[in-house]
Amino acid sequence: MVAQISAGLHRPHRLESLATLLSEGIMAYCSEDDLLKMIPQSELGELTAESGEVPDSLIIMDAISKAGAEIDSYLGVRYVVPLGAPPAQVKALAVDLAIYHLYSRRSVVPVVRQQKYDAAVAFLKQAAAGQVVIVGPQGELPTVAKEVADATSAIRAFTRDTQADW
Repeated sequence: MVAQISAGLHRPHRLESLATLLSEGIMAYCSEDDLLKMIPQSELGELTAESGEVPDSLIIMDAISKAGAEIDSYLGVRYVVPLGAPPAQVKALAVDLAIYHLYSRRSVVPVVRQQKYDAAVAFLKQAAAGQVVIVGPQGELPTVAKEVADATSAIRAFTRDTQADW
């Protein structure tokens, strides 16, 4: 089993992929341990390993990265992202999104996982619209993004049409 893990980590393309994931700056709102609290290790291995039962950490990191990017894309409308300390709400959403992404790799998503994914996206849309509030670990609110003001001006007095006779 250790040989399988070692063999997988020494492949150059896998190390480059891991380095790419880490350099993208996507916030990891959950961890592999958080996923293991929701699904057993054998199931995680089935979802990630191409052969054997040992979970593939690179594929797990990719799913967690996708979940973080998805969360940031919704919350970035309203909050400064990435969130410094992920609130419990965001961690739970990240776990549901990451597990969904792992199942979608195999093209068979159980109904309950699809429902949890849909509920997470619906919550994120509500958070982006300001209909629900994300509460931090100590009850504080995350930093709200600055709103961009619309700038308008008076109608142009001098245009090509008004100056045609000159």
